[in-house]
Amino acid sequence: MKERLIEAKIVDFGKLKEIYSDIVYYIQYTKALERTGAKEKPNPPPSLRGLSLLYSKLRIGPLKVVNTGNLFKLEKVDAKVSSDQGGQPAYAIVDFSDGIKVYLAYVTEDPIVGVDLGIRHLFTVVAILDGGKVFRTKYIGNGSLIETFTKYMGEGQGLSYIAEIRSKVRGAVKELADFMEEVSPKVVALEDLRYYEARIGKGLRLVEDLLEKEFIERGIRFKRLDPHNTSRICSRCGYKKGEILGSIFVCPACGYKVDRDFNAAYNLAMKCYYTC
Repeated sequence: MKERLIEAKIVDFGKLKEIYSDIVYYIQYTKALERTGAKEKPNPPPSLRGLSLLYSKLRIGPLKVVNTGNLFKLEKVDAKVSSDQGGQPAYAIVDFSDGIKVYLAYVTEDPIVGVDLGIRHLFTVVAILDGGKVFRTKYIGNGSLIETFTKYMGEGQGLSYIAEIRSKVRGAVKELADFMEEVSPKVVALEDLRYYEARIGKGLRLVEDLLEKEFIERGIRFKRLDPHNTSRICSRCGYKKGEILGSIFVCPACGYKVDRDFNAAYNLAMKCYYTC
């Protein structure tokens, strides 16, 4: 389990403006005393008594959060905030480093991540939480591989382009692995490209092999899944015969339109959510 800090909208500042003003004054006064050679720091202003203030980051908290219906009340500071995030936050943090900002902490499970491999986007990443809610998305790599893959697919065994493919994707592989360490997923769902016998599938297997090696070295857990129909199933309604129109997925059943690679990556994440 981990916690995510979500910025909330401040509806009623309560004592926060007074606290912010006192913090600014206290810091300036302390620095002024230090310049005179004084060794003792002044006592914190009354508004800060009873609050845990981390001066290095200019934050107070954790503060208890009370649900008052449509709003959340922060105890000790009498502020009220709203949030689009569902559920009850565990606590609140108030940040004064750049004005006044309130963050609500939500306890959540580690995300599950689906990764679609392709030529247009080398990696399309979709991380989900709470049974399917999209947490993070990322597109890594661009169309720079198209020319190399075209040559690879058109030349016999294509062996002369294997080294070039590997060289071009190393940076993207590292970027994806760095992103995974940041997201800290429970598991990463990859397409099992061994199902594909076409030349393009074999070319992408070169990329997947490099990625899996990087994951193993970093201790990132992954699982290969059958990619059958991941690009055709509608990730919104589940209809199994969606249409691919260029780079767009279109569902004839519900009318959903989305990037085709996103649709495939999301479906991989959902499949892993229920089967991994």
